[in-house]
Amino acid sequence: MRHALAVGDRFTVLDRGKTLGTAQRGQITPDELQDLMAGGQEMVALESSTGGTV
Repeated sequence: MRHALAVGDRFTVLDRGKTLGTAQRGQITPDELQDLMAGGQEMVALESSTGGTV
């Protein structure tokens, strides 16, 4: 991810052909981009369904 941030000006994260998000540099923080790449929204949903034990 560090290399992508160094050269990219727009980032699109895909999951099996589905677009999870697109942002231009400056519209998303490195932490937000990493969270999106790591399936952050899926982890939030999973954590809430298991009572916060993920």
